[in-house]
Amino acid sequence: MKLFSRRPARPANTGYSVIDDQLSISGDIYTEGTIRVDGRVEGSHHRADTIIIGAGGTVIGNIEAREVIVGGELRGSLSVSGRVEVQASATVEGDIHAAAIMLQEGGTVLGHVAIHPIGSDKSSLPTERRLALTPSHAIQSVAQG
Repeated sequence: MKLFSRRPARPANTGYSVIDDQLSISGDIYTEGTIRVDGRVEGSHHRADTIIIGAGGTVIGNIEAREVIVGGELRGSLSVSGRVEVQASATVEGDIHAAAIMLQEGGTVLGHVAIHPIGSDKSSLPTERRLALTPSHAIQSVAQG
């Protein structure tokens, strides 16, 4: 029986960083891992594999990532090669460019949304396809006669 077993080596990009609710950072963030923001981050550009903005978190600045989950506040544009999730408690003030977007009821997006297939060249897609997303409200239909 071995007392000390060898653990398999972790890939370099599996790091996980947390900016807790007591922390505020001013500057740009670059990582190949995952970052969770429950505090405040202010900068011009942030890049990571995955960015999670918790319900009480705030990120100011543009984000480039593979996946982004927004539960708090984001003021900046998103360029995401994979999936964006905007949760019910979230507010996004900026444009979203992603392969897939999930907007939960109650989540707010103040900007343009562009969805491009995974692996496609974004520059070859039509630029005028726009979708306006707003919180759901009861809408009265008016019959035109």
